[in-house]
Amino acid sequence: MQLESIPHEKGVYILILRVESLISLSLSIGFVVLEPGLYAYVGSARGVGGLRSRIEHHLSKDKKRLWWHIDYLTSRPDVSVACIIYVLTYMDLEKALADELCKANCWSPAVKGFGSSDKKSFSHLFKCICNTTTCINGALDIVKNLHRELEVGIIWLEHLINS
Repeated sequence: MQLESIPHEKGVYILILRVESLISLSLSIGFVVLEPGLYAYVGSARGVGGLRSRIEHHLSKDKKRLWWHIDYLTSRPDVSVACIIYVLTYMDLEKALADELCKANCWSPAVKGFGSSDKKSFSHLFKCICNTTTCINGALDIVKNLHRELEVGIIWLEHLINS
């Protein structure tokens, strides 16, 4: 895996998730059902360990405690992280990134309040409603346009077929 290239600095990120089967979850925001498909989750890493620590936590299937809504997804065997798009920044751009994905043509908010209980965003989880390549390229463009001077990285964890 290429996680060694993710720095321990603060930043924001998008996890591109592949959900393989119908998922039902009981969360603090209510009962959630997700259909199979490609999803994007927006998060931030502003604590000790930065982006690498936060992303390593999300990638771990064996979590001692499920802290965030996203943990209930990433701990499941039928959910995989296919790609990680990240930005190094001390600025709190998590809400701005989620708001831009919310307006994007190929991403649709998946669950109201998911991952956004500490922000005033509608959601931080989005479902791809176009083909895979268009969705990922759209997300990458949104991140790059967020703040042009920021360093953007992308890590592929699995090969995605254009679907």
